[in-house]
Order: sequence, then structure tokens, then C-alpha cells
Amino acid sequence: MQTIGAFAPTTRATALERYEDAGPAARVVVRETTKAMEFDADEYDERVRPEVIETARDAIFAELLAVHVGDRDEFDAWLADSEFTEADVVTLGSDHVDRITWHPIPFADAVIATTFHEEQAAAVSTLRRNAFGRVYREEFTASGR
Repeated sequence: MQTIGAFAPTTRATALERYEDAGPAARVVVRETTKAMEFDADEYDERVRPEVIETARDAIFAELLAVHVGDRDEFDAWLADSEFTEADVVTLGSDHVDRITWHPIPFADAVIATTFHEEQAAAVSTLRRNAFGRVYREEFTASGR
């Protein structure tokens, strides 16, 4: 089993703090990207709405989540030995492939997983986007963010 990524929030507060921390980075990324696209000030003001920055923040947060990568037996063993034996486990992809990547979310009592055959990077990115969309976004909205 391999673990990749920058952070694995264990509490809602920690997740929200990391999400808020991604805000300034999102603004800089969008500003620098629009400079590279040669936006002038008027075009920037017209096209870069708050939801553009929010989308960048969502993507930055999601792409930094720590995930585990292994085969199906490693996942099953991890799950059996973890605090997530009774958790809501959502597995995306085919049951007929041996490789899997997963992200546990302790404060939501959830595990999101994605199976894959060869394209690990694509599976990891899909997993991260799904974890954000299925759990983190809802948690952040529920906490009044």
C-alpha cells in the first residue's frame, strides 16, 4: 500500500481550515493564469467572478488530499483493521479490477474508493474530486462556510 497526497483531515475543523488556506492560493493561481492568457484588467474583472476562484479553491483542496493506493486485498485488510468497519464505503468503478485507491474521512464516517486497472493518476484524481463533491462540499456547507 502506498499513500500519496499532502493532508488527510481527521476533523471537520481541520478540513475547513485547510480549505480556507487554499483560498489565497486559488486567487494567485487564477490571477497568474489570466496573466499568462493576457487578460487585461477589464477582461479580468468581467470574466473572473467569485465562483471562478471558488472552483480553483475546490480543485486545489481536493488535489492535495492524501489517498491510499493498493490492491483489493490491501484495501480489504486496511478496512477490516480500521475504525471504518461500519462506515459508509462508496466504491466507484468496476468490481473486476484488482487495483484501488481510497480516502477515509473520519469525521464523516465515510470512505470513498475508486478502482482502476492501469491509470493510477486518473483514478487518484477521480477519487479526490468525488471525495470533495460527495463529502467535503456538503460538510463545509453544513458548517456554515
